[in-house]
Amino acid sequence: MAVSEKTGSASEPSVVRGPGIAKVRHSRRHYASLAVAALLAVVGVVGSVVGADAVAHNNTQKSQQAFKSSSGEIASTLQLAIQHEQDLVVSTGSFVELNPGASSTEFVQWTNSVHTLKRYPELVGLSHVVVVQAAGLPAFAAQAVADPAAPLAANGTFQVIPPGNRPYYCFVVGQITRDVQEILPAGYDNCAGSTPSTSALLTSESSGESAYVPIHVENLNLLVIITPVYQGATVPATVDGRRAAFEGWVAMGVTPQVLLDRALQGHPGVTVTFSYHTDSSKAVFSSGKIPAGAQSTTISLHNGWTVRTFAVVDGSGVLANGSALALLLTGIVLSLLLAMLVFVLATGRARALRLVGERTGELRHQALHDSLTGLPNRALIMDRIEQLLARNRRQGTSGAVLFVDLDNFKDVNDTLGHEAGDRLLVSVAARLEATLRDADTIGRMGGDEFVVLIDGASLEAAPELVAERLLEVMRQPFDLTGATMPLIVNASVGIAMGDRTKPGDLLRDADVALYEAKAAGKNRYQVFHPEMQTEISRRTELEFALRSALERDQFRLVYQPIYNLDDLTLVGVEALLRWEHPTEGLMQPDDFIPILEQTGQIREVGHWVLVKACRQMAAWHAQGDVLDVSVNVSGRQLDSDDIIAHVHDALERSGLVATSLIIEVTETALMRDADATAARLAAIKELGVKIAVDDFGTGYSSLAYLRQFPVDCLKIDRMFTSAITTSPESKALIGTLVQLGRDLGLRTLAEGVETTDEMDHLRDEHVDEAQGFLLARPLDAETLEAQLLVPGRPTVPAKAEPSARPPVVKSGAPPGPAAH
Repeated sequence: MAVSEKTGSASEPSVVRGPGIAKVRHSRRHYASLAVAALLAVVGVVGSVVGADAVAHNNTQKSQQAFKSSSGEIASTLQLAIQHEQDLVVSTGSFVELNPGASSTEFVQWTNSVHTLKRYPELVGLSHVVVVQAAGLPAFAAQAVADPAAPLAANGTFQVIPPGNRPYYCFVVGQITRDVQEILPAGYDNCAGSTPSTSALLTSESSGESAYVPIHVENLNLLVIITPVYQGATVPATVDGRRAAFEGWVAMGVTPQVLLDRALQGHPGVTVTFSYHTDSSKAVFSSGKIPAGAQSTTISLHNGWTVRTFAVVDGSGVLANGSALALLLTGIVLSLLLAMLVFVLATGRARALRLVGERTGELRHQALHDSLTGLPNRALIMDRIEQLLARNRRQGTSGAVLFVDLDNFKDVNDTLGHEAGDRLLVSVAARLEATLRDADTIGRMGGDEFVVLIDGASLEAAPELVAERLLEVMRQPFDLTGATMPLIVNASVGIAMGDRTKPGDLLRDADVALYEAKAAGKNRYQVFHPEMQTEISRRTELEFALRSALERDQFRLVYQPIYNLDDLTLVGVEALLRWEHPTEGLMQPDDFIPILEQTGQIREVGHWVLVKACRQMAAWHAQGDVLDVSVNVSGRQLDSDDIIAHVHDALERSGLVATSLIIEVTETALMRDADATAARLAAIKELGVKIAVDDFGTGYSSLAYLRQFPVDCLKIDRMFTSAITTSPESKALIGTLVQLGRDLGLRTLAEGVETTDEMDHLRDEHVDEAQGFLLARPLDAETLEAQLLVPGRPTVPAKAEPSARPPVVKSGAPPGPAAH
């Protein structure tokens, strides 16, 4: 029996473990730890392989989706370019239709007045070609010598090229070109010979369709577009009818390479082939060289044109994908390292302490970072701003805060769901992080709001340039899972710079600038300046007062008379909204209508205006005065089907005949959502109500879209009216709009008539109706009834709206402010 060395007592036995037992237990722990480490290594390697494969597959999908998105954008750009060219053909055809005997000089003057070569940089030349019978050749030759559309013979005579007697000839009567040397002689017969252009001319006359003919001139590929023109601005249904109504051709030459270069901007590495194919025309144009191994996508524009794009897409294999391969190697290395770490710390206290530390760091990270995007949250951002201000004070530098907010983000949640909205926010955060430098800080304040901090010590570019870069990258489409097409997301940015007492002040000023950017039209940035705070305060006060203005009966309607220009008889009135502010008095629409638009109150107030105007006109009808009343409808009202119910309700409650109500819509409002707006206007039209396009000529809509809307009247904007006596371009445009109205069966009304000269010019251009200070100011209902709705009423009333200035009737006097 052994004796314990600790106590020296012979009575207490001591258990002495043999070295074999200790080694066995140690070996067991060792092999258990080794097994766990090996298992972790195997799982990590397998997971890395699976993850790398998923990344490779995901990158391939993203690359393919990006390629499809680029292809769609390129096709859309080219389709808009074709439509742009068609608009020029329609405009030129209208000129030819309205001026069948126009000379070469008149043709050139018209093209210069509409700035044809400037607006169409791809255009090489534009010409009007007519058919001249053999009997009419001498007369045509005499006219050509007097006003040649192209160079005459060396002796100054008109000579047919190629010479010869033929039943008919095809000559150019008017043309413009960028290079005078490219103009063919005046006597060149375009119908002689057997060239593709000649065949296209003759074929399009009978088919009634445009022809596209590719030609090659001195290392330059051109596309000649030939369009027949017929009487009545419509294509007859039969061949005989087309030949009988045929007036000539509009021919234009364009450089497709210009269109292709424009379409490929922002799409590096993409090659495009643009081709046209019909029974009578074939044309193919390409840009760039197709890279080896490129994928292709073909998109038909459904008008004979086809767009085919080529680009190299990332491979789906792990070894062919750089990021996937990097993930695989990194995953394997980390798995082995983790296995070694687990093996070393498996039985030690250090492992527990490490886990506690990791968990503590994770909790701290969660407390200071956004759970969705992983970006710093409001608490951490405020701390970073405080550090930014302190550092800038020490270093004598000036930092900046950019407040970024997504425009119309609510629409994404409403249409695609909140899950899609969350995915979009994650994508936005990733894109913003990739755009900024490492020295900059980006955080999420909540919702769709982000904040970017730019340190003054590392400020290499002005905050405005940083904002422009952020806006630019945000304009690139987002591909979201579950979305049928890429999302286009715009953002607004507010910028605040310099020192502040508290971090919240700098953030508040950036938020104020963001508000101004939103108010200015969104998708832009604004830099804070102190005056903005005053403007925000005033806007807030007006917004608060407007909430109860309708309930407190503070809105008023005034009516501006509308006259027939032929005999100056009163034919209608336009209802205009005014606000009787409790302290500031009568306010004009420009001061409060934008606030109503922004808050959405315009729908409720617009409904009140409809009912009030209809009731007033119904009362005047009961007295025997049969006039029309025009009511302006905003784009915000047209965004909802409620506008249909509001119009119907106003007619029903007032008893007004539907044909006496005219709904006025601006050209810009029409194009917000053309298809939905057209459907709503068609429903209003079915009630019997008339539709007028207000401020026509100032928007960006194509003339081709005008037929899409059920319009009865075109209101010519006051900017053209005021310039009609001094600007030949405005006069020509008004004449074109009047003729367009006649062709489409529409009335024309000129706004802002302020001088007798303007009224006389409008009469000369055969404008149907007019309104303006020269004729009458906006009047309240009682004054209008007393002065105009009585027997022997005067043409121009003597009493106007109290806030209006005196009338300007002196010829040549400058125009006054808008009467709205």
